[in-house]
Amino acid sequence: MMSNQEVHFLEDAPPQDFTGTTLQLGEDKSGAGPSSLGHSNGLNIENDAFKHKRDVALVPWSGEDARDFFSHRSELIEKAIKECMSEVVTGEDGDVLGSWLLTEISLWDHEKERLVVLTSKCVLTIKYDFIAMRTLDVRRVPTEQIDTLVIGELEYPVHSLIPRINGLVTGVSGIVKGCLVRPLQDRFTPSPSLTTDINANPLALTNFEPRSRNLRGVRTMWNQGQPLTFTKKWNPFTSDIPWVTYTSHPLLWHKEADEKERSIFNVDDFAYHLVHAVEKPNRPCSIEHKPILLDNYVGLGSLIHNKNALGFFKVRGKFSF
Repeated sequence: MMSNQEVHFLEDAPPQDFTGTTLQLGEDKSGAGPSSLGHSNGLNIENDAFKHKRDVALVPWSGEDARDFFSHRSELIEKAIKECMSEVVTGEDGDVLGSWLLTEISLWDHEKERLVVLTSKCVLTIKYDFIAMRTLDVRRVPTEQIDTLVIGELEYPVHSLIPRINGLVTGVSGIVKGCLVRPLQDRFTPSPSLTTDINANPLALTNFEPRSRNLRGVRTMWNQGQPLTFTKKWNPFTSDIPWVTYTSHPLLWHKEADEKERSIFNVDDFAYHLVHAVEKPNRPCSIEHKPILLDNYVGLGSLIHNKNALGFFKVRGKFSF
């Protein structure tokens, strides 16, 4: 039997000084998104402007199997990067600082899968065919020409219909898949489905709510603050646009790998290295942390393009393109 001196109650505990301590509810081990931009060199960024939102990207992701992306195969990415290093990068480009597989967003809001190689002298945006394993196009932008970097959330104009149309399309497609397609799959396919729903109930009203991008990005600009001319802005075939907008590849959220391996899909990791590449004492470059405006008000063509991930090399049923 305990003596009176051995019995302690919570309210009798000696007071503790908790000044300066931090309450932490738990560590996120889900791997849903990078919490910092740590890299192999041990550098970390504490600036909130670089911390990635953990929201799942809804565009172009629509719930298909991540393995449908040809770039899901890590060995293909490694082979593509080695090929680009030997065939595209030259001695005049300087030292290679890093390489990524990102999503480029065109002036017309079309999302496209691109290999991005950053060197000490330029940024190379490469269109690579992961099916035929060959380089299709290369865009080289010298870092000394970049006068502005914009880093922030991708946003549409206030009066844009894209978020509302995107919510409507997402809700309707959820009903079609949940009420028609999935029952047939469950009936004729004995194995469990690999797809995941945005909402378990396809008839939920939340599926029809306006949906923003929920994505961060970086825009490199070399236009000296000058707006586009009328002929360039409304010509869908022009390629002479003095800026490029990048965001993370969809596999950042859906590829089963550790944070270091998934950093190749992370636009924040690219932005971190890009900032250090363009910041030179003798060549000022404006770095702005603010929303990146996607000038798209209706854009049904871009909505169809992005919803079906037509800018990515994927397995599409019996076809691959």
